[in-house]
Amino acid sequence: MSNRRKGIIQIGAVSRRDALKSIATSVTLLSGAQMQLEAAQHVHARVKEEKSQVGTYKPKLFTSHEFQTMGRLAELIIPADNVSGSARDAGAPEFIDLLCSQNQDLAVIFTGGISWLDNEIQHRHAATFVDAAEDLQKAMLDRLLAAENTEKARTAQGLSFESSQHYKDFSGYGVYTPSDLGPGVKFFNWARKLTVDAFYTSEIGIKDIDFQGNTSISQYEVPEKVIDYALQHSPFKG
Repeated sequence: MSNRRKGIIQIGAVSRRDALKSIATSVTLLSGAQMQLEAAQHVHARVKEEKSQVGTYKPKLFTSHEFQTMGRLAELIIPADNVSGSARDAGAPEFIDLLCSQNQDLAVIFTGGISWLDNEIQHRHAATFVDAAEDLQKAMLDRLLAAENTEKARTAQGLSFESSQHYKDFSGYGVYTPSDLGPGVKFFNWARKLTVDAFYTSEIGIKDIDFQGNTSISQYEVPEKVIDYALQHSPFKG
């Protein structure tokens, strides 16, 4: 692991740094559960502040290639339509990079996941993910989603590879061979969750669901039906 990933990146004043770190830590503690609007908008505000000061956002953790890959994933997960821009337009890559820069576990999921994605598609098509044709990108993500849905179905049947009842002492070995897409499935699941969070807590996303605001914005949460819509709005449904 390079030096840029050995420590926590210090951002802004102490109070802001601590708040950001706390938000980032809570993401993995809650296993990717939906973020509160107030917390998510704190992340968006830090990005917006940097852009207003220096004119652009400089990735805190991702390399240029990783940031570009996350951007492409974001616009595939929630593409632009006649109502709003894409998740990339809404700042999802910046949102995710900033969170990852404050949470080592999250950083490993995303940097490792992007590396896995590149290696997998390069093995199949001799190109990195961002350089592959759009149909190949979508086909790769469709494979990950199919593998995830298969795993969910097997888990419901008690056939999951991680099921201690079926695999205690390897007594069930051979009953179920885990997918070699497993690492990619985990990464894509996280990428979808955080992309949806980033989009629907951004200015673009809030307008997309016609949220007019209220006097206690910190209590507002993205409705479950909106999360469902977001994943159906995406070609890659959970």
